[in-house]
Amino acid sequence: MRRALSIVVLVACCAVAAASAGAVSAAPACTAGVHPFGGANARTFCGPAKATLVVGGRTIRFSGGSCERGPQYVAVNIGTVVLGTTTKTKPEYFGLLVGKAPIVGGTPAAHDGSFKAQAVSAVHAGKGYAVINATVKLTNGRTRGAFTGTVFGTNGSVHGTFRCRSVASAVFSNNRSSTIQLNRW
Repeated sequence: MRRALSIVVLVACCAVAAASAGAVSAAPACTAGVHPFGGANARTFCGPAKATLVVGGRTIRFSGGSCERGPQYVAVNIGTVVLGTTTKTKPEYFGLLVGKAPIVGGTPAAHDGSFKAQAVSAVHAGKGYAVINATVKLTNGRTRGAFTGTVFGTNGSVHGTFRCRSVASAVFSNNRSSTIQLNRW
């Protein structure tokens, strides 16, 4: 009887150990918004947006971000952008702005086509990339695109793509209040 009980306990322990070993903890959910980060503020973006950046022959992939499509601009933000000087290594981030955005100005990008980018930047493995003289080609109703440019401080060219599965459409009125509508593509 004692031997049978020992076998049952042993089997139960093995079952628990096997279940624990096979269990994979879920990745933490993305929480969008502004939060403290190493003595600075940071803004985290969440969602299904994806982008690639090819620099120095190396392809860097970004995922888990958002896109906003205003009447005259498109903005893509993936990851976490640090707003200021931080004591920590900067996290992964990709950002692109093309068209005439509120406050920033610029040439309208109200339709598919090629446009001069307002900004393209990225952070990968703690290293920042500012892309200058960038051109963006918007496609698929301004939900996808490709870009080319030069990495600031180098003669190195850079290119890449982005894709937005869900796009927040921003509508701005004269009193600067905004309404955001989420469209599924």
